[in-house]
Amino acid sequence: MKGCLIRLQLFLKLWFTSIYSLMSILLIPIVGLIIFNYGSYTVDDVSSLVYEKTATIWFVFIIQWCFSIDLDSKFYNQLITYPIAKWKFLLERALFSAILFFGLTSIVTFPLGFIFGKFMWQGFVFTVPVNLAIGAFVIFGTMIGKHSLGGIIAGIFFWMMILFGGPLLRDLNAILLIYGSVESFVSGDSGFLAGENRWILLNRLFYIGLGVLCMVGAVFKTNRKTEG
Repeated sequence: MKGCLIRLQLFLKLWFTSIYSLMSILLIPIVGLIIFNYGSYTVDDVSSLVYEKTATIWFVFIIQWCFSIDLDSKFYNQLITYPIAKWKFLLERALFSAILFFGLTSIVTFPLGFIFGKFMWQGFVFTVPVNLAIGAFVIFGTMIGKHSLGGIIAGIFFWMMILFGGPLLRDLNAILLIYGSVESFVSGDSGFLAGENRWILLNRLFYIGLGVLCMVGAVFKTNRKTEG
């Protein structure tokens, strides 16, 4: 555990001293400023734009950065010679990515929450399953491609499906906060287990399941690669 915390400190130091991190950190605040200064948007439009359309691609780039440090520099080939379980290495890097993403997104949500109300926090929590799914998909792509480039390509493909695949995905559409019925569900105005909301619960469970499946596939691919 102590070793994990030391590596986390090193990752955070690398992150906050890189130009890449500065560009990534500025992405969502810039969107928020544009919304506040030039747009007359409803709260559901804002939450969808920030958390469903922008934050997802933000997460892709954060994960790509975390894995590129080890995979692209070939440090991974040296690291796996040490007595460390391969699945622990994978989950540790995924944890670092999640800490960076959810921590920075929470910081962004504070001012948006003051401006638009608590629905911003509720919308943030509602999109967590989609973020978990896209994150696991990026990690799986990274392991398949044996390079962070494979992960970022997989992530961009997933993001494009989120943006433009609504008619094809139908009830599995990832962009839901723009709909009034979903807004009522997220804000708690309608019953959580009401019959008309079951499809929303199934939608979120689908993305949680997809995330778990992709992560298991990434772990299996990593163990199989290193044992071969």
